[in-house]
Amino acid sequence: MAGRLFYLLPLVLITLYLPASSLAQSVTASFQTNPVDEDRTTILICNVNNLGTNNVVIDRTIYSRTEQLVSGTQILPSVDDNFFLSINDNADGSKTYFMTIRGVYHITDPGTYTCRIESTGGAVITSQSAILSINYNPISSDPRCSIADSNTDLTRLSGDEVVLACTSEIGYPPVDIKWSHSGCNKDRYLPGPTVTSFGFYNSELKIALSDQDNGGMFTCTLSRPDGSYSKSCSVGPFVVLGGEVCNMESTAMTAPSPTYDGKMTTDGSPSPTDGIMATEGNDSWTHVANKLLCMLCILLCFVFYAV
Repeated sequence: MAGRLFYLLPLVLITLYLPASSLAQSVTASFQTNPVDEDRTTILICNVNNLGTNNVVIDRTIYSRTEQLVSGTQILPSVDDNFFLSINDNADGSKTYFMTIRGVYHITDPGTYTCRIESTGGAVITSQSAILSINYNPISSDPRCSIADSNTDLTRLSGDEVVLACTSEIGYPPVDIKWSHSGCNKDRYLPGPTVTSFGFYNSELKIALSDQDNGGMFTCTLSRPDGSYSKSCSVGPFVVLGGEVCNMESTAMTAPSPTYDGKMTTDGSPSPTDGIMATEGNDSWTHVANKLLCMLCILLCFVFYAV
């Protein structure tokens, strides 16, 4: 028994004093900041143990498309110039790869990042996935409103069905989207089903126009619950033939010019050609003078025939 311990003792001592990095080959990946605001900087950190003569590869996957960013000690030439790589040799023999991404962009940079060790024999050790999310608002031109019918005329008959469309980037976190109406029936239900596809909203509103829609605007609004973002676009005002124009918020608005060909505004406010504001002229003195003149003429005629 003592002889066996004599032979095992060197192996135990070697195991105890062997650096940890040489005991197991491993690789991890994480982001310094995640999620990160658009146009800001974040760093992917890959810690590698017991690399030896093997190679480190960093990959990114977006929409099921995987792209190699780093191989060995260099950023690949095909990668955007906002990527930078630095490598730190640690005291325990491990290595840390810092891949800096400057000015992150929500179209090209979010996705799943992994670090992996490739050996010359073909063995591969891959880290867990590090997912990068980027906070952003829809582009400045969003939302975009339009009439989705073949008939884009704003002048309609009562009962006509019209389909309105509102498209926009979703943003991250996703912004809220809703329809509203500035006509007389402000409480009408505006269901506007919304479809999301590849980071975009497409909300359609199908309505049957009534007399209460005469002079009204339909508005699509994007917003965040914390009030940090709000933008809207509008379609209208509609002219419903045969319908009376109602007073909306104490503002008398007549039907717009039939030649108006506008479809939308970008901030929800009517453009100068959207409608004609009704005004009340004050000509009471002229009216009284005309009456007095008529009475004088009648009096003169009466005197003339009497004589």
